[in-house]
Amino acid sequence: MAWVSSGTVTVTNGNATVTGAGTDWFGAMQNGWGFVGPDGRVYEILTVDSADTVTLKTPYQGATAAGQAYAVFPTGSHNLDLAAALQQLLSNYQGVYDTVGQGRFTGDIVFNADRDTGMGNPSSNEVGLKAGDEWQLRMKGGQASGKAVQASLSDATEDKLMKVGAFGLGGVALIPPNNDLNDIGATTGLWRGGEAGIANSPPAGPVVVQHLVRSADAYVQIAVTRGHEAQQIFARHKTQTYGWSDWEKAIIVNSAGVTPDNIEIRNSGPYLNLTDADTGVKHTLSGNSTGGHLYAKVDPASNASNPKLLIEVQATRPLEIGKDDIKLNVPIGSYLGIGQAATSPVNALHIRGSSANDSRIRLQRDDIIGSVGIVSYDLLLEGRGSTGTDGGVSFYTGGTQAARITPDGTFRPGSDGVQNCGFPSYRWDVVYAATGTINTSDARSKQDIQDLDEAERRVALAAKGLLKKYRLRDAVAKKGDAARWHFGVIAQELAAAFEDEGLDPWRYGVLCWDEWWSAEVEIPAETAPIMEEVEEEVTHTVTVEEPVLDEHGEPTGEVQQVEKEMVVLVKKQVETGELEILTEARTELQTFASAEEAPEGAEYHDRQGVRYDELFAFILAAI
Repeated sequence: MAWVSSGTVTVTNGNATVTGAGTDWFGAMQNGWGFVGPDGRVYEILTVDSADTVTLKTPYQGATAAGQAYAVFPTGSHNLDLAAALQQLLSNYQGVYDTVGQGRFTGDIVFNADRDTGMGNPSSNEVGLKAGDEWQLRMKGGQASGKAVQASLSDATEDKLMKVGAFGLGGVALIPPNNDLNDIGATTGLWRGGEAGIANSPPAGPVVVQHLVRSADAYVQIAVTRGHEAQQIFARHKTQTYGWSDWEKAIIVNSAGVTPDNIEIRNSGPYLNLTDADTGVKHTLSGNSTGGHLYAKVDPASNASNPKLLIEVQATRPLEIGKDDIKLNVPIGSYLGIGQAATSPVNALHIRGSSANDSRIRLQRDDIIGSVGIVSYDLLLEGRGSTGTDGGVSFYTGGTQAARITPDGTFRPGSDGVQNCGFPSYRWDVVYAATGTINTSDARSKQDIQDLDEAERRVALAAKGLLKKYRLRDAVAKKGDAARWHFGVIAQELAAAFEDEGLDPWRYGVLCWDEWWSAEVEIPAETAPIMEEVEEEVTHTVTVEEPVLDEHGEPTGEVQQVEKEMVVLVKKQVETGELEILTEARTELQTFASAEEAPEGAEYHDRQGVRYDELFAFILAAI
């Protein structure tokens, strides 16, 4: 075998470590080979440590030097060492060959880095898994034991292997911890209840309770009676926030489809019958599988004298439905649609149809009929009765009749000689009539009847000379030069003629002077609160029947009335604090009949006028 001399070496006097440069010693040299150093001496190599480091058996004796030539040569020691090592290996592992080598173990099998963990043979005919120097799982004779297995049937330690019968599963139901169904905790299983000494059981005697766990603080319990009485099922639940609820009884039916509370349920139809135990009157809820209808039938056999369907909400009865009438005791919220508007009403009451009848509201008292609807393109107001004095249309304001259209079409005021037609600031433009107006001139309606005096006659003659022609400003503004000419007097000039004779013009009805005030009034927005539906806990006190138990916890056959508080979630509408704008805020010009009614800063208006029928009579009296 060739000598090794590639690269150079660095040696230190008195040190056994030799460092190479440009060398590749690992795998190319062996322990025990000879090293010829820069000082010419031969040293034995104790170990080849890496590609550029070896350790000599004795320290280097020459001078310290770097980048020096060297040589390494093989010796016969390799074969001798190999033979010795093989002999030692055979001696050391003879026992392993005789046991493990033959598939037999004399002790536990463990991990070198964790020597108290592995598998072994705890006893005769038994195999086990060990961790932390404790047997976690031992198997013998088809049964398991150890730290990883439940210590008892009610051991609820997390992540342990369950035994048959644990928590009543696969075996008999267990007595709950502390004899209290509230103390089972986060452990699913079957437990006993309703027996003497077991607290928080349902009101039904001996039961088997299934305890179901959703989370560490949320459970559900279902209890089934196991006595000879009629079968009963109860349920309750627990949450972290509200604790345990009351036991609630489930509805179950016998083979005849009847519950212990005389409620009949059948799936043919299907229908649900509710029978009053005292009167025998039966009510039915049924479905029609063909039409998809739900029927609520009140006393279909007609055994009651005046049966009704009553809808109650929180001790309030908003709706009563009888055979011949429907009584609504609360306002209708939001919008109500009738006819074609039923699915999308846009007003508080929205009636939409396609003919004169299905778009009409009909009001009737005895033989008197009133209708509101649509005819052609007009709003219809109709009154109809059995006699000539019936069947008109009356208009009321403030609880008093303001006007009326009689059956023959006559439009008249609600009271005689009280109401005006128009207002100083809201005048009619043109009045079309087939004949003139009739003014009352009956002597029985007048007093202080006198002839005109001389001053009044002179005013009358002057008034004749006051007649002029003129055009109305509003007409000129609207029609321009096409505005027509009119004849008449000027009210202010007529008033001056009276004053010239020393008369007060405003003592005479021939002249009129009307006053009013106007102002821009801020109308606030019309709003409504935006509502939202919330759930609220409401506590009710209810009376329930519970069996009387003897000292052994068994029912005696008697029942007792017990008051209990029941918490239910009730949905209700509450205000969100936000408002829906129904009508935007606006400014509106309003008029007022007096300064007292008008707001501060209102603008004053007045207008003078003449009663021409009196004026002409006045002038004629002086001619």
